[in-house]
Amino acid sequence: MFWSKDNIVERLSKIPRTLEDISIEIFEGVPSTNDFLHKVSFSREDCTDAPYVCRNLLRNVNIEQELMYPYMDGALSSEFAIHSAQYRFMLPYEILGQDIRKEYRIFQPEEMKTRFPMAYKRLMEIKYKFRTDGEGLYSADCYRLKDESFLHYINTPKIIITDHYRLQASYDSAGNHVFAEGIGVVLGDPTLYHYVTAALNSSISRVFPEIWNLGKVRNNNNLYPKILKRFPITFPESEVTENLINTISRYLIYLNRQKYTAKVYSLPDYQKLIDFYKRISDLLILDTYITNDLDPKFIEILAESITSSEEEFEYSNDMYLLIALQEIKKNILSTPDFRKCKFNNEFTNILATLKNNGVW
Repeated sequence: MFWSKDNIVERLSKIPRTLEDISIEIFEGVPSTNDFLHKVSFSREDCTDAPYVCRNLLRNVNIEQELMYPYMDGALSSEFAIHSAQYRFMLPYEILGQDIRKEYRIFQPEEMKTRFPMAYKRLMEIKYKFRTDGEGLYSADCYRLKDESFLHYINTPKIIITDHYRLQASYDSAGNHVFAEGIGVVLGDPTLYHYVTAALNSSISRVFPEIWNLGKVRNNNNLYPKILKRFPITFPESEVTENLINTISRYLIYLNRQKYTAKVYSLPDYQKLIDFYKRISDLLILDTYITNDLDPKFIEILAESITSSEEEFEYSNDMYLLIALQEIKKNILSTPDFRKCKFNNEFTNILATLKNNGVW
């Protein structure tokens, strides 16, 4: 059959399982204009009493490290790997327990004054900036966050999704990032994080604004949890294919993370290496969602070279891993039968349709 964009949208919109079905919670982050946001002074970041330069404040501010969390700015592009902003976010809360969903409590003023005097002093400065009554911190409500729902999932692994010109998903394995202008997703099955991250970053995901429009659930350019809950999720019938997508997702987390932690752009064809693995992941996910008839030889060649590991290498800074991923790419491309692999007419038509509609 001839696949038009409408055919593809209709097909995807009929997938019964959604992101909501496999998630424990889908929630928004914190407002990006909150006054508890502080910029780290990188010159002394390694010191236990490192000062922070408060946003819009031209002097250093000392705050106890226990209350400061890494911050992810939704305005920054982040795909697969978290791109931490040059800010830290102060949370005057105690996070209780080790379960997926945490309990929490806000530190009361007297407790803050005793246990975290530097943070208390900073909160007083914030209070005096907006109030003139001259009193102390008479109530914790004066520094309580308006929306505390995300506090339940601090230190819980999650996917953080932002919406620029398309969806971008980053896997926060430690779950300790505070984020703004984004959506957090906590999955019920922790083994699904890599696959779902890949699906959300795939070219297929660019079709979903059309699905939201089709369902008349989106009337502006903002991304909300209730919209993201409708993201269709389907899994490969073959365990080999699912393992390939999971492993490539781990590769891409590592490769994208290196962009934020090391100077790798001097290495030849670094971005091409990312594009190579991203393209293969896209092909596998497209086949999973729509056609399920990729050339078996293509899958076999990939499975022989793309190997998984029990180690969490995606969070390593070992540059030898980068060399290893370059070798894997080389091995795949040099396999004699790789160039002989064929995509059937239906598959190539879908690729052409997505590309011509600005999706691929």
